[in-house]
Amino acid sequence: MQLVRLQGGPSQWNDVKDAADILWRSTHSPDINDITTALRDHYQNPTLSVSELWTDFNASRRAVVVYNTDKITIAFLGSDPNELHMNTWTDGSGWLGIPYPVFENGNRIHSFFRDMWHAMRQATFDALDSAVQDMAARGATPKQIIVTGFSMGGGISIMAFTDILERIRHTWGDQSGSPQSWARDEVLRELVQHITFAAVAAGDIGYYTVLNDLYHKYQIRAWDFMNHRDWTVHIHHWSFRSWRGYRYVLPDAMVRQFGDEFGGNGHGIWGYLRVAEWMAGDGDGQVDSVYNY
Repeated sequence: MQLVRLQGGPSQWNDVKDAADILWRSTHSPDINDITTALRDHYQNPTLSVSELWTDFNASRRAVVVYNTDKITIAFLGSDPNELHMNTWTDGSGWLGIPYPVFENGNRIHSFFRDMWHAMRQATFDALDSAVQDMAARGATPKQIIVTGFSMGGGISIMAFTDILERIRHTWGDQSGSPQSWARDEVLRELVQHITFAAVAAGDIGYYTVLNDLYHKYQIRAWDFMNHRDWTVHIHHWSFRSWRGYRYVLPDAMVRQFGDEFGGNGHGIWGYLRVAEWMAGDGDGQVDSVYNY
């Protein structure tokens, strides 16, 4: 199986930087208008638009869809401190509240991340459809659709990725009634990316095998970035510790200069953003994947 690796040099780090930047800036305010203004100012694009996505589980924003010129980013935000214990909610509750393992097509998955995604799925599709329609009205088409997530948001993005990819294929791509050139199967390698930061594991080896097969078939860039000191690497449920895409561990030489941004537990999205900014600029660090296929 040949999955797409991160290449040396700064060029591919720009997309990583943008994904981290949107994840970071989208947590600065509860007011979506403030978030929109901040992103418009940062990207110097007065037409940039942001849709916020919610679930039925809480009153906090869980994801945003950002439409910036010809790039759409679907960003699942990081852990709410009040929800960290939900990572232990790997199983659904059955009769009399007794937990039971949750399976999808025979593969075990994390029930909390599944439920979070299912609660946002239609709103995500609606926001994606709206962004593509707005582009079409301007005579443009998407050049990039990036699915990203941080921490528990990364776990949700794992549940979401296949659905989003199939939405693209069935609405505008080869599985639609009138395929558009920008969404054909042969160009998905350039169109779609799955970039995560310290993503919490969300499926078993069977689920990840199916996902890796998709990454391979369409040559999707699927990369997770992990600070070597990030404490969350130790909290993944034992049933879900498997290989997905490429996980790039950021060594001490890259992260030590951004210790304040990462925070005491090494788990701050600001830290991941600062590393990506540095690498997209004149940084000369080297990252290695802990997975080899």
